[in-house]
Amino acid sequence: MKDGVVKAIGLMSGTSLDGVDAAVLETDGEGFAQPGQALSWPYAPELRALLRQALDDAAHAKPGSSPQSVSDAETRLTQIHAEAVQALMAQANLAPADLALIGFHGQTVLHRPAEHRTWQIGDGAAL
Repeated sequence: MKDGVVKAIGLMSGTSLDGVDAAVLETDGEGFAQPGQALSWPYAPELRALLRQALDDAAHAKPGSSPQSVSDAETRLTQIHAEAVQALMAQANLAPADLALIGFHGQTVLHRPAEHRTWQIGDGAAL
């Protein structure tokens, strides 16, 4: 491997609530990026329903409050991302020590730029 090049896994979940996309990337963080293996890890219908409830509850929550559905969704969302990482690592024949980092933005449950408010869920430390 070239000097300064590391392996990372990037995770993406979006507003479609269909699942997690995960990809391996080799990069130096500046000018070199080589994509590797990737997969899509679908959400179960129960998780989609929980995320929809969290989105609705977050939209009606007072700033600073956290509805139980949002907390529950965060826990389950983090777990499903961890499953996707483990599956991708197995597919790519990688061990945890092979990775320099995992990019995890979580899931947006509220985004109101005009109010200077955004709310992402996902527990990076647990992942």
